[in-house]
Amino acid sequence: MSYIDSASEDVFASSVEEDVRQHNREMNLAWQFIASTNMSVFLTGKAGTGKTTFLRKLREITPKRMVVLAPTGVAAINAQGQTIHSFFQLPFGPNIPGQQGERKSYYKVSKEKKNLIRTLDLLVIDEISMVRCDVLDAIDTELRKYRDHSKPFGGVQLLLIGDLQQLAPVAQEREWSLLSPYYTTPYFFGSHALEQIEYVTVELQHIYRQQDADFINVLAKIRTNNIDDSVIQALNSRYVKDFVPPVGEDWIRLTTHNRMAQEYNDKMLHSLHAEPMTFHAEVHRNFPETSYPADEALLLKTGAQVMFIKNDPSAAKEYYNGKIGVVQGVEWDNDGENMLIRVFCKEDGKTILVSKVVWENTKYVIDDKTGDIREEVEGTFTQYPLRLAWAITVHKSQGLTFDHAVLDINDSFTHGQVYVALSRCRTLQGMVLSRPLALRSVITDASVNAYIDKELAEAQQTEDKLPQMKYEYYFHLLNEMFDFRTLKSDLGYMVRVVGEHLAASYPDFLSIMKDSYAKLDADIITVALKFGNQYQQLMAQSQGNFAKDEKLNERLMAAMGYFQKKLHELLDPVMASTKLVINNKQVKNQYNNALDAFTLSYKMKTGVFSRLLSTGFSVRGYLNAKALASLDEVKVSEEGVSISDAASKKKKKEEKEAKEKKPKVDTRAESYRLFREGNTIAEIAKQRSLTEGTIAGHLATYIEKGEVNLNELVSTQHQNIIRGVARSFGNKACTISEVKALLPDDYTYAEIKLVLTN
Repeated sequence: MSYIDSASEDVFASSVEEDVRQHNREMNLAWQFIASTNMSVFLTGKAGTGKTTFLRKLREITPKRMVVLAPTGVAAINAQGQTIHSFFQLPFGPNIPGQQGERKSYYKVSKEKKNLIRTLDLLVIDEISMVRCDVLDAIDTELRKYRDHSKPFGGVQLLLIGDLQQLAPVAQEREWSLLSPYYTTPYFFGSHALEQIEYVTVELQHIYRQQDADFINVLAKIRTNNIDDSVIQALNSRYVKDFVPPVGEDWIRLTTHNRMAQEYNDKMLHSLHAEPMTFHAEVHRNFPETSYPADEALLLKTGAQVMFIKNDPSAAKEYYNGKIGVVQGVEWDNDGENMLIRVFCKEDGKTILVSKVVWENTKYVIDDKTGDIREEVEGTFTQYPLRLAWAITVHKSQGLTFDHAVLDINDSFTHGQVYVALSRCRTLQGMVLSRPLALRSVITDASVNAYIDKELAEAQQTEDKLPQMKYEYYFHLLNEMFDFRTLKSDLGYMVRVVGEHLAASYPDFLSIMKDSYAKLDADIITVALKFGNQYQQLMAQSQGNFAKDEKLNERLMAAMGYFQKKLHELLDPVMASTKLVINNKQVKNQYNNALDAFTLSYKMKTGVFSRLLSTGFSVRGYLNAKALASLDEVKVSEEGVSISDAASKKKKKEEKEAKEKKPKVDTRAESYRLFREGNTIAEIAKQRSLTEGTIAGHLATYIEKGEVNLNELVSTQHQNIIRGVARSFGNKACTISEVKALLPDDYTYAEIKLVLTN
């Protein structure tokens, strides 16, 4: 992993694509704040300005120890991170200020998670516009528990990414009635903790999605609710009554509600005379149903219009998230093992053979060997990366780009919905309105506009602040590294405990500590204070280029060598004499607490110096060395039965690897075999660590083949009642959850799914 210093903005510039490099002034500014300061950043920008590109590149070069979180399961999967609630183990529902510390603890936070949070440098939250204010305050509470209690967010640096003019936070009336006495707005900027920190706003300016200046101007006015007659006229010029997309063109319909999209897709699918084909997903281990990135049961026909919902993970890069195509049929691969869906894409005239892809549900852990934060796969979801796409909701279109779209958006019901729909289109000519757009459909939030105006006004001075902030951050890290006052205080406390309670039993040990304490003050702390004046002068003389200043770096290396040598000379004799036999339980506890604090301070300092003497000082290098030294000490303090623990971990790892190396089996056939052995769906799901819905999907294929009778899985009585409830919805499409809500508790999702799909 490369080290990042204050000249590292070039790393980001050289790592992005050519078109981004030409317009990346704001990206580089955000990068410099993240890599070279401890200032929190709100990274925003209109739709199509490269926020996703920035996050992707940040992940690749990782300037600091960071985790990426998002408010929803799908957003987390797309960002390759975790949800906020799962990472911090927050309960769902409103977090009332003042009650977070008193609420019931639903989960026990593991030592590994505590260590990860404690050594975190940067917390990234994507789609911040969807994060409610109370959730951000709950994050603050959790971070303070395991970091600096006195600082907002425990002192960790934040990177908040999102566009407030797009998706809004979910604040249902019941929830907001509980929160409104404490907050003025549900948006993240209403957070009390956020109001306590200084942060900068960086707005990405260059728009990549649209090129037409007139259309960009229309979008800008919609975005800020600065709508005049020219805007409405320009948009309504795209109204075409009873518009029917030309055959063979990749038009997609954007709707405001799920029901509208579902009904349109069902209607179009039903109009095709081909045989329906159902493709079931495979869900392994832990992958919550609320985070499924695709349909668990994908129903298609030849001739169906579909959209790819993932970028092609293969080297071929034949498709991208949002690409439109038409299903031409299915075929088997050359080995005859995997079924492929043939999709023709008009935009490039290519036919793509689509195989299943894997989405991973990950969590963050600390690597045992390197100490780095890495992602560990908790579960997988395997399915064809396709969705019926004659119509999709505006919500699901987030982040996508379309050349041809029919917009059915007059029933807009929330802030920013019309803007999101319009901004998905590449050109004004490539869109058609299903109905003339009414002004009442453009909903904006006055509090959002006021906040954005204030932030962007202050953002004009953001770049001017950067040099001073870089200097202050670099100077702060040097002061922290050469600050030995905590070490002196911890040694002094140990001298006091031994002097008051153990002087008669251990006079030699007390004498060694007193001698070391006196020399620590003279040979280390006094010298460190004088050296502080030296590096402050050298930094001032470097004219902002302190990271590459040879004289400064030479002095830092010399100082680290001096202090490392002195620490060992003065304190190794103390460390060698700390094992005392103490019979008084109260004194023993007091001494052990004092010893633990002193040992941690000593090992932290020597551990940091030891690592940096081989690499030289840099922002990234220092942060990494400090984190690793801290983790080393945690491991030492937790090692009671380290050999057996290590053996146990090794055995578990070997068992896991052996399990993963087992030959692949036909997952549906395995479920069918277990069913024929007399197991219920619930029992099979438990044995195979899959959901009951997945097992139901497996067995549904055998119902289609005639090898399983539906009556074997669902009683006739339940079948009749389920179908009756489904019919009560009339022509309206209904979901399994909607049907379940109207049935008694003993009706399972699995049997409802089996009845509705057969």
